[in-house]
Amino acid sequence: MMVGVAGRSKGCNTCRRRRVKCDEAKPQCYRCVKAGFECLGYERAVQWRHTSLAPVQESRLHMSDCMDYAQPMSIGFAPAPELSLVAFEGDIYTAHMFGNFVWKTYGTLWLDQAAEGRLGNLSLDAVRALAQSSFGLKNRVQDLQLKGAAQYGKCLRVLADELGRDDAAVHDSRRLVVPILVLMMVSAIQSDRTAAVFHLKAIGKVLMLCGPEAFQQQPLRNAFEAARATLLVASLFSRQRTFLEEPCWQDVPYAFDPLAKPQQSRLLDIFVMIPGLLEESDRLDDMAFNVSDELFGPFFISNELSNRRDELCGRVATQLERLYKWRWDWQRRYGQHVTKDAYGWDSSSPSPKAEGRSASPQESGYLRFDRPVYADDIALYNAALMWLMTLIWRLEPSRATSLIRGCARRAASASSLPPRSSPSMRIISFEPLSPPGASFSIRDPAMEICRIYEWQCRNHERHAVFSDQTCLYLFPLGMARTVLDADPECQRWIDGMVDSNAVTAGYGKNSGSVVGFRSYVTKCALDPDVQDREVVSQDILT
Repeated sequence: MMVGVAGRSKGCNTCRRRRVKCDEAKPQCYRCVKAGFECLGYERAVQWRHTSLAPVQESRLHMSDCMDYAQPMSIGFAPAPELSLVAFEGDIYTAHMFGNFVWKTYGTLWLDQAAEGRLGNLSLDAVRALAQSSFGLKNRVQDLQLKGAAQYGKCLRVLADELGRDDAAVHDSRRLVVPILVLMMVSAIQSDRTAAVFHLKAIGKVLMLCGPEAFQQQPLRNAFEAARATLLVASLFSRQRTFLEEPCWQDVPYAFDPLAKPQQSRLLDIFVMIPGLLEESDRLDDMAFNVSDELFGPFFISNELSNRRDELCGRVATQLERLYKWRWDWQRRYGQHVTKDAYGWDSSSPSPKAEGRSASPQESGYLRFDRPVYADDIALYNAALMWLMTLIWRLEPSRATSLIRGCARRAASASSLPPRSSPSMRIISFEPLSPPGASFSIRDPAMEICRIYEWQCRNHERHAVFSDQTCLYLFPLGMARTVLDADPECQRWIDGMVDSNAVTAGYGKNSGSVVGFRSYVTKCALDPDVQDREVVSQDILT
C-alpha cells in the first residue's frame, strides 16, 4: 500500500529550505521579498512512502505524534522480500534477447514459442542459454556468462544424445531444428567456429532426415526458412552445392498454402542455386589452370573447357532472368509502397561521387517504405543480383552486357500483361528504384542496398509492429560494403549507419569479404564500359 505524506509546516518552501520562520504572507511572504530571495510559494509536492519500509506499531497508530512517522526522511530503498528481482531474472534476460531486432526477425514465430516452452524442454533451455549469455556478455557480468555457458553445455549433451538415436521418429526430429538454430546463435556470440560447424552439420542432418513434408505447418515452416538461409550462407562460403536446390525443398513446405509463400522465400529459391554455380566455376578455373600448366601455354583453352564455360554461363543467365521476373512481379504487387522523400538525401550523410557512378544519393533521393519487409525484399534482391552479375562478368566478360540485357528483355516480355489490359495496368514505373537490366555494374545494386539500409537503420523498431520474417537482415549490406570498399566516403557512410544502433554497431568492420564474395569480383564488374545507361534502361522497359 502506498500513502501520500505532506509536511506539517505552513511556511513557504523557500523559508522551509532556509530553516527560518515564515510570516506566511500570500502570494509571496514579506520575509523572502525583504531578504531578496525568490519565494517558491506554498504548494507541497506529494511524497510517496512504501509502508513495508516504515512500519508503525499498531498501538501508536492513533496517537497524536504518529505524524512523526510521516515526516520526510532519508531512507535506503530496497525491494521488499516478496518483490525480489530474482524471480524475474529469466524474464529480464529474455526481454533483453528479444530487444535484438536481428534475432527477433530471424526467429519470427519459432523463437517466441520456444521462449514460452511450447516447442519442448530442449528449445526452452537453449533460449535460456542464449538469453543468459547475451545479457552477461552485453553487460559484462562474468557469473551470468558462466551460467549461460553451463546451460549451453547441457543443451549440447542432450542434443548429441538426440541426434545419436537410431529410432528417432521424423515427428520428433523435426523439432530439433529450433534448438539447433538457437544454439548456433549462442556459438555466434561466443565466436566458437567449431561449435558453429557442428550445428550446421546437425541442421543439414535433421532436414534430410525429416524431408520437406515435415515443415508444412507453422512455426516449423519459419524455422525451416531460417535453417535454409543459414545453410545457404555456409554453402556460399564453402562454394559447394547444397541439397536445398532441389525443387521439393522449394515447393513442398508450401504445398498446402502456396499463397502463403513470402517474397523472400521466392528469392531464396533463386539464391540456393548460386552455390552450385560457384562450385562449377571453381572447377572450370582448376581445369583452365591445369591446361595452361601442362599443355600448350596460358592462352590455350580446350574446346571442352570453352563448351563448359558457355553452358555454365547459360545457367547463370537462366537464374538472372528468373530473378528479373521476380522483380517485375514484386513491382506490380508492391511497387506503390516505395516512395522518395521530397526533401532529398540527408545532408549529413557522406555523398559518394566517384566517376562512372549512375547516381549519387542526393540525385536518387531518400527512400521510404511502408513496411520493413518491402525494404528487406529489395535489399536481398540486389544481393542476389550482384552475385549473378559478378559470375557473368567473370565467365564471359566480352558478352556480359549483351547477356544481362537479353535476360532483362526476356523477363520484361514474359512479365508483360496482355494487350487487352488497360494501359494503366500495363505501364509499370520502377521509380524510385532501379528497373531490371538498368545496371551493368555491381556498384549500382550495392548503392541501392545502402540507400535501402539508410531507411532501415532509422526504422528498426518498426519490425516489432509486424510479424514478417527476415532471415538475412545484414547480409546484403555486407556484400555492398565489399563492393564499395575502395571508396572511403562510402565506407564512412556505411559505418555511420551500422553504428547508429547498438545491435548492429561494428558490423562488417575489418572482417573481410562476406562469404568470400570479393574473390569473384572483377574490374569489369565494377566499372564496365557502358554508355547511355538511361537509354538502355528505357529500351528494356519499352
